[in-house]
Amino acid sequence: MRRNKILILIVFLATIILMAVGYSTFATDFTIDGNAEITGEWDVRITNIKAIQVPDSCDAGTPVFTKDSIKFSAKLNKPGDEIIYEVTIENLGTIDAELQTIIFTEEIGGIEEINYTTSELSKYLNVGDSTTFNIMVTYVKDTKSIPNIKTKTLTGTIQYVQKENS
Repeated sequence: MRRNKILILIVFLATIILMAVGYSTFATDFTIDGNAEITGEWDVRITNIKAIQVPDSCDAGTPVFTKDSIKFSAKLNKPGDEIIYEVTIENLGTIDAELQTIIFTEEIGGIEEINYTTSELSKYLNVGDSTTFNIMVTYVKDTKSIPNIKTKTLTGTIQYVQKENS
């Protein structure tokens, strides 16, 4: 009986060892090593601002820009004067862009004798493309007298986002 138990134990151990060898023979380990990198660049920026129309009696100042802002200071002399600034926006990145928001707001409480208007911007700005738009500053022509307050500020936001399906 003891001999049968030992024999069963030896057969059992041999079976287990044989199964382990068989499993290792028919098992394969796979090693997966992955890496992902974002190579796209978002670079939609202002690249220039210049005064393209300045009446002789006016001063367009020296407009300045950074990649995401512009500043100008127009000095208008008489009713009917208008200074036009041309702003250039370029897509220097690798992702196509689409105009999402454009908001220009004149200062509340600013004088009515100065008007700001803008031309349209391109809806789409694909990689490598540029667009220009104009900002017109006008001393209203039918002004009857010189106002006490002589300034009016414009603030604006232009937002381009990634173009859909791009």
